[in-house]
Amino acid sequence: MFQHFFSDYLVKIQETNQKWWEDLENQREVFNSPLNKAMQEVNFEDTAKLFERAANKPAALLNLQMEWWQKQLEIWQNVVLAGQKEQLVEAEHGDKRFSDDAWKDEALYNFIMQSYLLFGKTYLDTIDSIDGVDEKVKERIRFFSRQTINALSPSNFIATNPELLKLTLDSNGQNLIDGMEALKEDVASSADILKVRMTNNNAFRVGHNVATTPGKVVFKNDLFELIQYTPMTEQVHSTPLLIVPPFINKYYILDLREKNSMVRWLLEQGHSVFMMSWRNPGPEQAESGYEEYVLDGVAKAVTAVGDITKQEQINAVGYCIGGTLLATTMAYFAAKRMKKRIKSASFFTTLLDFAMPGEVGVYINDPVISAIEMQNSARGYMDGRSLSVTFSMLRENSLYWNYYVDNYLKGASPVDFDLLYWNSDSTNVSAACHNFLLRELYLENKLIEDKGVKVGGVWIDLSKIKVPSYFISAREDHIALWEGTYRGAMNLGGEKVFVLGESGHIAGIINHPAKKKYGYWVSDKLEDEPGDWLEHATRHDGSWWTHWNEWLIGFSEDEQVEPFPVGGEGYPVIGDAPGDYVKQVLPVKSEEKTEA
Repeated sequence: MFQHFFSDYLVKIQETNQKWWEDLENQREVFNSPLNKAMQEVNFEDTAKLFERAANKPAALLNLQMEWWQKQLEIWQNVVLAGQKEQLVEAEHGDKRFSDDAWKDEALYNFIMQSYLLFGKTYLDTIDSIDGVDEKVKERIRFFSRQTINALSPSNFIATNPELLKLTLDSNGQNLIDGMEALKEDVASSADILKVRMTNNNAFRVGHNVATTPGKVVFKNDLFELIQYTPMTEQVHSTPLLIVPPFINKYYILDLREKNSMVRWLLEQGHSVFMMSWRNPGPEQAESGYEEYVLDGVAKAVTAVGDITKQEQINAVGYCIGGTLLATTMAYFAAKRMKKRIKSASFFTTLLDFAMPGEVGVYINDPVISAIEMQNSARGYMDGRSLSVTFSMLRENSLYWNYYVDNYLKGASPVDFDLLYWNSDSTNVSAACHNFLLRELYLENKLIEDKGVKVGGVWIDLSKIKVPSYFISAREDHIALWEGTYRGAMNLGGEKVFVLGESGHIAGIINHPAKKKYGYWVSDKLEDEPGDWLEHATRHDGSWWTHWNEWLIGFSEDEQVEPFPVGGEGYPVIGDAPGDYVKQVLPVKSEEKTEA
């Protein structure tokens, strides 16, 4: 049986892997790129600093080593000698790598699993135990050490994963053959690092089963299209609502399918909704910087919504970096002493103070940013596929390695999941804008400084924003830590409401009331420290959407009016929603141009 299996398997592998190896050879230059070299140098310097401090406390490290050795012996005695299934070392809550019964029922795999978990925990505890090392240095070492530890998990290899070994033998290796085909396709569609597919990319199509809320494109320039959605009520609130999505993702996270579309829900509540849909930039947009995204982006959209609805003021929403753009635009209006154009501002998981960037901070240092700037300038944009993998690796076990195992080793077809389809629908960022974000905001945190950022000839001062604002963040957000978004909110003037939702960066925001899934915390008073605020906040069941909607229409005493006309003078209807920009796809190879 084994002879037949291996001969048949090797023949099929030979037939399928030639193109894959050619693609890998073409990507060999990635390993010698300035960015990769910069990452290696930073990691080397960080590790040297850690070893230098560790050398001053050999006794402490020796104790940790002895504790590890003693625990390892206990695992051996308990599992191998005594045949016990009791776990001396448990996986973290939510870790699904070792869910198969064989990891506990079979002594060999039980020993392998517990020994691995013990090693990983001891290694990271050792890093944490070394005093006198800068906290940011320690965070970087811990992050990259964790990446290595989890990449080497026994669950990622056939020989040490009982479920994979059984599947391979039972299927005569067909799982590996199917997995090789998937791997070959993913390598061909990846950029600097392998982007593992998360869902069946053929199951969804923008404008057909996602992003289907009816509307019209009523404005378009080189940066964005403006969608005006069709009303769903006989009368609407007199103040229209403009949504500024992040330009590092496509807007339809807010308009997936009917059952979880925020756009549709807002229309059902009687709001007149306008949505910005950002262009997917290529080399031609290399010089489109943050200032252009403010002046030719958000500011133009605000003007267009006002002109179309004939309303002097609008409500505005910014999601993630879209909220950063919105706040910058409002501060620009204030600095120019322009007539008040935004009645209220709502910020979804928005960082304004970048002192606490979350685990993204491991990449925020001068050598790495300089290398990224060099790469961006040469290419003309930051490849969205690389950005997508970077964010996935912040939660590597649940957003990367699990799909690696399922797709390539199990040979399984990914599930049909609209949110993961959106997550895989990557978007580039123009070179000038991405460089500004990394250096001026993330590294130097200039947005909250006096005369730190200049836009359109004026200095940006967030304290000049006096309109009511609503901040919603997510407690488990690893991209925009809620404590950081809270501190950013404190920099705005005017009345502020801060709400903390359950779950993470996406699920905490896309929380349709009908699901009755996640709750939220709110308090009538803002405290100086986020921890003090949470201590006095009250948790409520249900979606924060209903709380926000009450705030949105309550403070402004909106009237009910007839629906606004679609488009108007100077804003002809260009086409149907979702428009063209959202359908732009990334080039498969860097030398190919972005296509619509």
